Amino acid sequence: MNYRELFLFGGIMVALAVPADAQDRWTGYYFGLSIDSVETDSQVDGSSVHDLSDEGTNLGIYAGYGIRRGRNFVWTPEVTLSRLETNGGASDATLGTTDFDGSFLLEPRIRAGYATERFYLYGILGLGITDAGLRPAGSDEDELIGSFGLGVGAEVAINDQWSTRVEAIHREWNASKQDFNGRLRETETDTTVLRIGLTRRF
Repeated sequence: MNYRELFLFGGIMVALAVPADAQDRWTGYYFGLSIDSVETDSQVDGSSVHDLSDEGTNLGIYAGYGIRRGRNFVWTPEVTLSRLETNGGASDATLGTTDFDGSFLLEPRIRAGYATERFYLYGILGLGITDAGLRPAGSDEDELIGSFGLGVGAEVAINDQWSTRVEAIHREWNASKQDFNGRLRETETDTTVLRIGLTRRF
């Protein structure tokens, strides 16, 4: 994914962020709805055939609590929930038939960065919990997998209660070895989420 547009947007935000107190509009509880563009690539270790990639757009939700420290530093513990999916499957004589299984990505995470009266520019560090990955066709395994993710974002205040955000976060995770047609193999999944959200503060 090309992040030039995102970094350009962030640069414009920095240029417009004149020295001003963050005030209290970035603090307290908030809830939001988002449109998530999700790019997923999942593959079986050592196989070029069993490599499934897909892009989709889904609705997501998030909630958190903003805390201000000093004049312009804000950090926000937050939880987001996104949908994951990859259509289709792959098949060969070596590993048999595989499908992408699972449906969600739950992210307990922290946003932290520089805030002014109107703008909040932040980095993201988070844990990802998911049931998604590449599995043998017909498998009834429902393993939960954890991973870490890194990202960047920018939020713009509309007024004291409403704001909008754009952010990108990338993560990858490895599932434990599974039996693919009598061969034990690990799987790896990479996911990049580009999120546009609308936030309501309370």
